[in-house]
Amino acid sequence: MGKKVYAIKEGFNSEKNEKIENKIVYTWAECLKYVKGVKGAKYKSFEDMSAAKQFLEEGSKLLKKGVDEYPNDCLHIYVDGSYDISTKRYAYGLVAVRDNVVEYIDSSASEDSSQSNIRQIAGELEAAVKGVEYALSKEDKKVVIFHDYEGIAHHATGFWERREESSVKYYNKMNELINLGIEVIFVKVDSHTGELFNELADEKCKEKLSITSDKVVDKWLAKNILYVSNDDVKKEIIKVTNNKQDNIVIVDSLNKAKDNKKQNQADLDISKEINNIVQGLSKEKQLRILEIVREFSLN
Repeated sequence: MGKKVYAIKEGFNSEKNEKIENKIVYTWAECLKYVKGVKGAKYKSFEDMSAAKQFLEEGSKLLKKGVDEYPNDCLHIYVDGSYDISTKRYAYGLVAVRDNVVEYIDSSASEDSSQSNIRQIAGELEAAVKGVEYALSKEDKKVVIFHDYEGIAHHATGFWERREESSVKYYNKMNELINLGIEVIFVKVDSHTGELFNELADEKCKEKLSITSDKVVDKWLAKNILYVSNDDVKKEIIKVTNNKQDNIVIVDSLNKAKDNKKQNQADLDISKEINNIVQGLSKEKQLRILEIVREFSLN
């Protein structure tokens, strides 16, 4: 086994108070000096110098909402996680949206405290996996995962070094799912900035842990209409709102109402057309038409 080198995509030199980018070092101790305790540090170890250089040259495959472009013609899934420090339990939440209609919501709390060391990250990792599994169950070939923890993308793509057991399992599971034939696009969303579907995923997590939320979804619904695909989804959203059910509209019901309106208008148009035709006829012909209509009604 060759001697390892460490490629640091992003780090920080606290001694010089400067950001470190695209730097290769030759010991783990030196690498730690630039990445330990640094939020968003990106680094990876290699036994081959060319592979280390390639890592630094490659992009992270992480897009940012409001900055980068991503597909809008496919399933969008927002994921989040939450953690209760008193019980050492975590929860996950995911919200699936297609054409701005919420079609699926899933959330749950884990009784297992073995991953309490990574807190809410455990929930967000689980939500991402379940989100891709849902997309595959709907036979989607492409899905956009919106997340606020960068590791959702970087651990899945291998861009970040995987040192925790949780990140290793996540990497293996995500790539197993991707190999089933689905393209996964990762988009970072800044947390707690009022992004509706991200806030909804967050509030579903908190609901499962009985943690009080900021009620962002409830406030949004006070002034807006949210479209959902079925009654189950509507019920899940009502749980985190305060009597806002009237502003949560099921699309099928909306379509039926529109269809009924169209049918009523069509019936009215037919009646008007018949009436206009009859009025233009002589009295003799009007009586003849009346006899014909009576015959039809009797049959």
